Amino acid sequence: MDFSRAEMDAALQDMAIHLHLHTPAAEAHYMIAMQMWGHVKALEYTSGRLLVVGRDAELLAGAPPDAPRTLDGLTVLGDSDLPSDIADQITLAGDLPPATQWPHPDLSLEPIDASPLGATELSGADVVIANLPYADTPALTRDRQIGITMSHHGVIREALTWLRPGGLLIALAHRQLLEGADAQPRRSIAKHADLIAASRLPAGALRRAPLLDSPVDLLMFRRREPGHLPGGLPFIDRVPVRAHDHTDMRINECYAIAPWAVLGNIVPDPVQPGMTTAAPYDESFGTDLGDVLKDQTNIAIEVELYSQARPPLERQADPTPPANQPPRSAPDTDAPTL
Repeated sequence: MDFSRAEMDAALQDMAIHLHLHTPAAEAHYMIAMQMWGHVKALEYTSGRLLVVGRDAELLAGAPPDAPRTLDGLTVLGDSDLPSDIADQITLAGDLPPATQWPHPDLSLEPIDASPLGATELSGADVVIANLPYADTPALTRDRQIGITMSHHGVIREALTWLRPGGLLIALAHRQLLEGADAQPRRSIAKHADLIAASRLPAGALRRAPLLDSPVDLLMFRRREPGHLPGGLPFIDRVPVRAHDHTDMRINECYAIAPWAVLGNIVPDPVQPGMTTAAPYDESFGTDLGDVLKDQTNIAIEVELYSQARPPLERQADPTPPANQPPRSAPDTDAPTL
């Protein structure tokens, strides 16, 4: 019996989803947390409210691997498909750990109920950590490419509304978000947040299993204060890159200007034509991740993109309008509704 390429891709896609759901990634998530939290604290996010969502969320928040898990026994994500939005997952809330602790043995996170009281907690957070679903599975079909991009865009867009101005969103995202052909999801995010750090984890970084070798992006977005101009790393466009004599590859501009932020060799993806992947240098990416985050967070601090919220920009008084012309309306500096 002959199978078409589309049928084979769909079957492989289903297999990748199944393997993702049944292959643990706790060790890798804790390694990421070890490298990440020193730089989060250097950005002065050391007090206030912490919200986390997604599998192994507590490990990314710095809880020891042997600590009891709040989500044990709770259904976070089913086998059927991507969540339509962040409401399909369980969100945990707690206090940000202090700067002197590592790991965070006293971290206490509790599920936020769907009650009115719980809903009020989903605002004014200082840090949100989102481990987005299926981040390391390949997007082999057109429907999957669109679905993963829109799902991750939707989670990030909603998570940004949970933050106070100047708050930090940390996301583990599928590379399709930064390198999908449609730039509109990235433009939507860029209207409200600055990308202050980005590092591409190599293929197989999270799970060493067949079909789970899509590179994963660790992204840090800072919610922009009302009225301020965009800053941080550029990430809306894709640019051409030459990879092993292939000249038709494209990569996000944040990696084009800082290829060392890709923790591996940039090579053509053997499964997805026109896309690149990050072939790992060795079995561990932790030290390289720490170096990249150190450089990027130091720059963010220098340009004042850190925990302290910048004051609103003063509105400049309009000059007297010419005769026979109505005065211009003042710019709207209210916080955006995402």
